[in-house]
Amino acid sequence: GAGGPVLRDPMKLIAWNCRGLGNRPAVRSLLELQKTEGADILFLSETKLDKRRMERFRWSLGLSNIVVCKCGGKGGGIAVFWRRRVNVVLRNYSNNHIDVDIFQDDGFKWRFTGVYGFPQTEDRHKTWTLLRDLHAQENLPWLCAGDFNEILFQHEKEGGSLKPQSQMDRFREAIVDCDLQDLG
Repeated sequence: GAGGPVLRDPMKLIAWNCRGLGNRPAVRSLLELQKTEGADILFLSETKLDKRRMERFRWSLGLSNIVVCKCGGKGGGIAVFWRRRVNVVLRNYSNNHIDVDIFQDDGFKWRFTGVYGFPQTEDRHKTWTLLRDLHAQENLPWLCAGDFNEILFQHEKEGGSLKPQSQMDRFREAIVDCDLQDLG
């Protein structure tokens, strides 16, 4: 009604581990996902492609802006794409994260960090240290999403042997230390 708050369309953000964009089915799935969901911001992990090849996707996706972190060897690779009308400012990045500030039209400022956790079990502690270091920076509303290469609870795992409780506990401790909540 008159004088009430002005509601605008919510911003859509998708985080997806694409497990490689070097094959047609993965590319078709990505393009279909963007077509049906219309993400304003898209974080991809495990792209397995270099910057030049990743930049080709931005036009197909309708997301004109991109930050790409190269893949190491045959795995890894992360990227954040966003629409022209979205005001994104890069904070920092590594092979395991891309950290940005997002300024909305109404003046609201928040932070998004796309994470691709260290895949080797013996290196997972580096992911938790990274999260804690990022948390120690400027205090803004923070959305942290991606593939942490770890689970919080056994029921999240499909098939294979059970995860050691101590590994899940260390992930949970990092989540608590960073004041993050699992959105499910």
